[in-house]
Amino acid sequence: MSVYISCHVPPLIPFEHPSTFSSRLPLFNMSPRYTAFATAALVSQTSARLTFAPCPQLNELITTVNQVPSLPTFDCGTLAVPLDYTDNSSTTLDLAVFRVNATQQPSIGSVLMNFGGPGGTGAENLPAYANQAHHIIGPQWDLVSWDPRGTGNTLPFQCNLTDFTPASISNTKRDTESLVSTNLTAVFLNFGWDFAGIMAEACYEQSNQTGNLIGTAFTARDMMEIVDALGEDGLLRYYGWSYGTVLGSFVAAMFPDRMERVVLDGNLNPHDYQSGTYGEIALHDDAAFEAFLDTCYHAGNACALNEILVPNSTADYFNKINALLAQQAPAASHNATSYSTWAGLKSQLIQALYFPVTWPSRAQTFADLLAATLSGKIPPIPDSSSNVTYGNASPNTNIIGIRASDAIFHANSSAEYLPIVEQQAAVSPGFSDAAYYSLWPSARWLMPAAERYWGDFNVTTKTPILYVNGQYDPVTPLTNAFNASQSFHGSSVLQHSGYGHGLFASPSECAARYVRAYFLNGTLPANATECLPDQTLLQTWLANVAPSNASSNGTVGGGNSTSPDATPSPAVSNGGSLVRGVNSEILVAAAFATLAFVM
Repeated sequence: MSVYISCHVPPLIPFEHPSTFSSRLPLFNMSPRYTAFATAALVSQTSARLTFAPCPQLNELITTVNQVPSLPTFDCGTLAVPLDYTDNSSTTLDLAVFRVNATQQPSIGSVLMNFGGPGGTGAENLPAYANQAHHIIGPQWDLVSWDPRGTGNTLPFQCNLTDFTPASISNTKRDTESLVSTNLTAVFLNFGWDFAGIMAEACYEQSNQTGNLIGTAFTARDMMEIVDALGEDGLLRYYGWSYGTVLGSFVAAMFPDRMERVVLDGNLNPHDYQSGTYGEIALHDDAAFEAFLDTCYHAGNACALNEILVPNSTADYFNKINALLAQQAPAASHNATSYSTWAGLKSQLIQALYFPVTWPSRAQTFADLLAATLSGKIPPIPDSSSNVTYGNASPNTNIIGIRASDAIFHANSSAEYLPIVEQQAAVSPGFSDAAYYSLWPSARWLMPAAERYWGDFNVTTKTPILYVNGQYDPVTPLTNAFNASQSFHGSSVLQHSGYGHGLFASPSECAARYVRAYFLNGTLPANATECLPDQTLLQTWLANVAPSNASSNGTVGGGNSTSPDATPSPAVSNGGSLVRGVNSEILVAAAFATLAFVM
């Protein structure tokens, strides 16, 4: 018999920056009576020294995986850490650790980096973003990352859902423009709760031997083992992006006296992550999608969608796309197969918002799919079977396995979880129906992490934390940074008016100067300092299309520079795809194939 542990935690009025957003979802109050394990390692720390050596074969593989001509060279090392920090007789686990050397010598130390997910690997992401990272953090730092638990070849989380189909689930039961949506509570009650249970059971059957050893608290301890093994000063210097901000919150709360520099960029609210509900992740999806379409409109024939939709205004996009979606919304609310297709499409729209530099190519993809649909052809299903991959973790489910093992809120019934779904449904008029469904298994998870952090993040760190966040981030809204900052005493929020997910997606020389100064001497900007991105959205769009297509209808957005270094197109996911569910990349083609377009 499956046993679900219920943890009732009362709502708490959320912290808010007085001049920013309202917060519709309650934070979960982690009362002081809940305590984490002692911050000193539960198993004695290793005394090993971490050494790095060239690894040309892995460098070649990662370049192939990232599908780029070349990447910065990285060195490799291995560090043995306790497999289970709660077990004094634990065996060890080998962590794969990677380093890109400082580009300005001599190096003055190491900065650890985590690129998000959870599920992203250091091997894939560190070389992909090293050049940008050195510009933002400073060229005199060595950049160090690793494959966290549950990723790559480090206890890779395995949950193959090939046989998991929507048919296996019984169907028993706007300030800005926004897309038509399904009824999220109906989705949840009709089949969503069953979906969560089936996934939890399936993953338990495949990963119950190690699924409780991949949680964020253990990963935080692994970080400090790396810090010790580097043989520097025993203090952490860290840059966390997306889920990496949660990891940063955990390690700062567990080891506050060892935090020398911590920058958290593109922030999840640690309280919401801790509960497993993710709070307001979809808060700005509608505004970001409207900006995508508005930029497309002003890009003229540089946007492939304009040829097929022929809009007279940005509102025309919504009218025509919503006419398409409205036919499918009722079925998606009540039929698991229809919802699976619907969620795959909406998830792709959300993921398209992560990097403005990719907006022109995303528009081309959507236009091609629409053109095929209008001509009566079935859009081709993407074939990724021949892609070279790295590691053995299940790419679409390790994110679920890690975050679900961390969640402290479990529910015994759909009725107990329903109020959360009702709050989730109210966050985004157009995208809540795709942003939250893959979080529901967390409430029914059968492999809670051997150590979960239960504290309240009410902490004073050795050096105050610097939070960085975009005002229009599609998956980690600015209010998350202010909420988190209120818990960590003395911290400061640096905001930039960029779109996309994090500073890597929306470069700002203004913000980078503050980050470099912080890493060098600990200087914090005044709280709520604002920076502008280096380019307007239209400038970014036109810089990333063929010159022959680069005519436009006007300008949008604002910026303080027109000629920054080109932002590299992200070769890999940063792991921060918060809406990843089951095969959403494949479902998008099927979604267009099933929708009858109405002009």
